[in-house]
Amino acid sequence: MKRLYLVGLALIVITAALTVPAVFAGAPTGAGSWDPLMVTGTFQTLAPNASAWYYFDYGADKSQVEVDVDANGAPNLRLAIYTPEQATAWLQDPTTKPVGLGSQPSAASAAAIHDLVWLGAFRTSGRYFAVVTNNNPFPVSYRLLVSGASVTLAPTITPTPLPTPLFATPVPTGTLSGKLLFRDANGGVVYLVNGDGSNLTRITTGAIDPVWTVDAKRIAFTRWNYPAGLFVANADGTNEQAIYSSNTALQPEWSRDGSKIAFTQQKGGQLDEMSFCFGPFGCFSFPANPHWKLILIDVNSKAITEPRCTNYCFSPTFGTDNKTIAYADANFGILTTGTPDQDAVKIYTQNPAVQSARYSPDGKQIVFQTRQHDHWEINVMNWDGNNPTPLTHPNPLAFYVTNNVAPTWSPDGKQILFLSDRGGKWEFYAINVDGTGLKQVLKNVTDSIPITYNFNNERVIDWR
Repeated sequence: MKRLYLVGLALIVITAALTVPAVFAGAPTGAGSWDPLMVTGTFQTLAPNASAWYYFDYGADKSQVEVDVDANGAPNLRLAIYTPEQATAWLQDPTTKPVGLGSQPSAASAAAIHDLVWLGAFRTSGRYFAVVTNNNPFPVSYRLLVSGASVTLAPTITPTPLPTPLFATPVPTGTLSGKLLFRDANGGVVYLVNGDGSNLTRITTGAIDPVWTVDAKRIAFTRWNYPAGLFVANADGTNEQAIYSSNTALQPEWSRDGSKIAFTQQKGGQLDEMSFCFGPFGCFSFPANPHWKLILIDVNSKAITEPRCTNYCFSPTFGTDNKTIAYADANFGILTTGTPDQDAVKIYTQNPAVQSARYSPDGKQIVFQTRQHDHWEINVMNWDGNNPTPLTHPNPLAFYVTNNVAPTWSPDGKQILFLSDRGGKWEFYAINVDGTGLKQVLKNVTDSIPITYNFNNERVIDWR
C-alpha cells in the first residue's frame, strides 16, 4: 500500500508540474499584456501581420497623454490604447475593444510629423498599454513615443521565471574563438565582442542586418530611418558611407572577394489593399502583396544589377565563385541565381517554409532554418540541396514551444552559431555541424543585452 501511495504521489507531482503555465523568462517579448515592452523611443522592426504590446504608467491628474507612431509613411499600421481593465479582459477575449485608436494627424496639426497619433486622458492611475500592429505582408520599421505630464516610462518588467522541463539535460556554457558582430534589434545597436564574451564594444546604431566581409575588415548594414539605405563602414564602425538609397533594403551579404553586396528590396507587386464591388453581389478585398527582389551592387563603381529571382527573395548568400547567389523564398524553398540572364533554380523544396540560408565558408554546404508546424529548427544540407539534415530538435518534455533561428557559420565551417529561445529569452548557442557539442555561448552578453527577433530572415550575428 505504501508503495502504491508513493507511486500515486509521484504521478500527482509530475501532473502538477506539467500543468504549470508557461510564462517566458528574460527579456519581454511584447506578445501580449502579460509581457509588454518598455517604451524606448528607438526604431524597431515589426514582423508582417504581427503586434507589439508596450506599457506606460499614468498618474491620477487627468492630464493629456500623447502616443505617436513614426514609420516613414508605411501603410496599414494600427495603434490601439488599452486601459488596465481592458488589457486584463483581452487575456480572456482578444477581441476586446481598446479605449482608443490612433489616427493620421491633419497636415495643419503640430503632430503632422507622425504617422499615427492618439491624444487622450484617463480618470484613474495605473498601467496602460499601447499596441502597434503591422497589417502588411512585409516587415515595417517604426518607433513608438509616449509623452505626458503624468506619464512614467517604467523600468523593464521582470516576467515570472519558467519552470525547468522534467528530465531535461542542462546545456553547458562555453566560449568561441574569434570575434562576433551582432545587433540587439533590427534598427537597434550593433556591437563587437570577443568569442569569450569580453571587450563588448558598441559601434553603431539604427542598423539592420549587419554583416562582415570575409576578412572582417568592413561591415555592411541597412537603415530604414532617415537617411535610409545600404551602408558600409570599417569593422569598428568608422568611415560609414551610404552606397545605395532605399527605405526597404534588407539582409545585405558581401561577395567572398568583398567587391559586391547582394541584398533584398521591396520592388513591385501590389502595395495597397484593393477592394472591388459588384453591385448586389457584394465587395471583395485583396490584401497588399509587395514583391521582394534581389539587388546586386558593385561597392566601388556603385553599378547595379538585378539577378533573376522569384517574387519573395530573402537572405541572399554568395557561393565561393562570387557569382552564385542562394536565397530563401517561403513559397518554393531555397533557390540559386547568378548573372542577370540566369534563371533561378530550385535546390531545396522539401519544406518551402524556410529562412536565413547561408553558404558554408568552403561553399560545400548551406545552413538554413525551417518551420516545423509551430516552431523553427536549424538544418544543414549539401550545396546542391541533397542530404538535408536537422541539427536542432524539439524537446518533447519542454513546457513550451522553442525556436532555433538565425544560423551562421564558424570561420572554419565546423560549427553553427544560432539564436534560440529555449531558455525563455533569445540567447546564443553553438553546435557542431554533425549535431554534437551543443553549448550556450555569450551568456554574459545576453544576460545584460536583450535580443529581439521577429522571424523575418533577420541577420542577427556574424562570426569571423
